[in-house]
Amino acid sequence: MMFRVALSVTITLLLGIGTITLWNSLRHTNEDHVARVAEAESYAARSQLVRNVDTMLSALKNTRSYWSAFGHLPKDQWASDAGIELEHFNGIEMIVWDDPERKVRYARTSDNLRFDYVPGDEEWQSYQELLQRARATAGNSILGPFVSDSGEITYEVFVQSPVSVDSSQLAAIINVDRMFDAFLENESPGFAVGIDDGDVRIYQRGEAAPNAPESWTRSGRIRSSFGSVWNVVHMPTAEMVISFKPSAVGLTLLLGLIIAVLMGTLIFENGRAQARANDAEIAEAKVTALNRGLEQIVIERTEELAQRTADLQMLTDSVGHDLRNPLNAISVNVQLLEASCAERLGDDGMTILARLPPSVGQMANVLDRLLDLSRIANSTFTPESLQIRALVAETFENLRAAEPPPPVTFKLGDIPDAAADRTLVQMLYMNLFGNALKYTRGQNERVISADSRSVDGETVYSVTDNGIGFDRDMAERIFSAFTQLDETHQGVGLGLTLAKNVVSRHGGRIWAESESNQGASFFFTLSPASSK
Repeated sequence: MMFRVALSVTITLLLGIGTITLWNSLRHTNEDHVARVAEAESYAARSQLVRNVDTMLSALKNTRSYWSAFGHLPKDQWASDAGIELEHFNGIEMIVWDDPERKVRYARTSDNLRFDYVPGDEEWQSYQELLQRARATAGNSILGPFVSDSGEITYEVFVQSPVSVDSSQLAAIINVDRMFDAFLENESPGFAVGIDDGDVRIYQRGEAAPNAPESWTRSGRIRSSFGSVWNVVHMPTAEMVISFKPSAVGLTLLLGLIIAVLMGTLIFENGRAQARANDAEIAEAKVTALNRGLEQIVIERTEELAQRTADLQMLTDSVGHDLRNPLNAISVNVQLLEASCAERLGDDGMTILARLPPSVGQMANVLDRLLDLSRIANSTFTPESLQIRALVAETFENLRAAEPPPPVTFKLGDIPDAAADRTLVQMLYMNLFGNALKYTRGQNERVISADSRSVDGETVYSVTDNGIGFDRDMAERIFSAFTQLDETHQGVGLGLTLAKNVVSRHGGRIWAESESNQGASFFFTLSPASSK
């Protein structure tokens, strides 16, 4: 115990001293690194500025040569590919070219970017002072900076002919802010850049951090091919200073001390941690064994359930088929008995005998419905693109053909196609139509409708009749097996149960609305409700 405490304190002190040393080293290294980054960014930006300025001046020279070579010719004789590079430079507000010997003059302004634009006399008069300064200047040169009342800074660029006898002149006006914004668009991110012409600050991008170390500020001069000299100053912004002074360096000391204390504590707690790890390993082994047991139980129960389902299906099919033969035999023997023993049975016997065929038919109907329920639960669900309206019309016509009078008026609305199982949907409508036909018998005028509507993007199908209806409190119970509205209408009470199971196989829902003696309406969907 005492040895562990002494070891913990010793390691804590050693780690604390090492943390302080490391923190000082990181701080100095970081500042030297930032100074080197600032120098590299400053040099790269100055180099890029020199290249861009000289490229722009070269483009102005090419423009002058272009006008000198083609300006006096008809437009259809001008070269089509010259002067295009000029469009890549922002900041050139205006270019004018005057060739007094050939009496040719052209201008390219922000309003007229064509190279064949000839200014009118009034407009040309406004360029005379600029051209006079160009004539008074020897060689290619840049004059300025000129500061307007609004604070806008411009330069005037004059390009002279290399041939002394050529008196033509090209003068251009350059907007400093737009020119340097374009030239420095992707240069020196995180740095504020200032450009000075002598004592005049002609350009400023960004705001320098007020408390940045002096070693992080770099400057250097650049010279254009026309002789102009600018001083470019790079200063880190406040955001860059924050990134250059990461909080990790500032927190190194605190974190190191915390780590030192933690290391001492970890050494002290190592024994108990090892014991807890052993206990956890034992517990994990028990949980793993328990999970394996549960997985095996689930597999066995699943197999057992599948076997019971198969046995139940086989039993249902067997009952349905095996009982049909005795029922057929009863029906045939009743008919034979009626034909051969009518006199001996007498009226009372024949009355009793006449009760058997309806009961046999009722039992056969129950067997058919039970087989239908089994078929819905165990058949393969095969959805397809289904023309439900045509299926509805066909199903109702088949049922109406066997109906006693009075005739039934059938109204078929607009029912869209859907992805559904054809056999199951046909069974669904057969049961709903059968229910409607049964409970409209006895009405003077029988009307049954099939329609659909869209509710919140979901298709709701409906079957409506003008039959005897039912009380509201039966709206849920009528879908239960063997439930009948009354005993005067024949049936086994499984039709609506079959309909409900078909809708459930499709993931939909079914419900009914009615009032006593006011007809009934059944509504259903054939797909799960969309999530809101």
